[in-house]
Amino acid sequence: GVKAAGLVSDLRSQKPELAAQMQDYYDAVVLPAADSSAALSPAERWLIAIRTASHTGNGAVVDWYSAQADKSQVDEGFIVKARNAAEAWDGEPRTTAIMRHVDLIVTHPVESTQSDIEALADAGLSPMAIVALSQVVAYVSYQVRLTAALRALGAS
Repeated sequence: GVKAAGLVSDLRSQKPELAAQMQDYYDAVVLPAADSSAALSPAERWLIAIRTASHTGNGAVVDWYSAQADKSQVDEGFIVKARNAAEAWDGEPRTTAIMRHVDLIVTHPVESTQSDIEALADAGLSPMAIVALSQVVAYVSYQVRLTAALRALGAS
């Protein structure tokens, strides 16, 4: 909304270096360079972002990432599936392993073990892809907390 946009603009103007750093981090995580994109595709990143935000119940963030995925021509069925975090992901082995890992580290991170990382590797994810997956989850989790803080400050 207009009020939220004004508050965000005010905060960004007070901390321009932080705003620039966060934009750079977003670009690196969600719109990666070619080598990182080859390890974990942009479509996979959008789905990870949707799934992560879906676990939080933050509809605005879920909707935003869903729209970005749609613009990037991610399969609509996958977008719908990613939005439904209450339902276990089932399908192609690589995407299933990714989404099961997202579900685990977003909802029960303390239960994650080395065998969970090995399951990702067994599904064909490289070390670079596994790190990128974790970075997307971390960034979206931060965004959700930031939006909650802005709401608490009266931005919406």
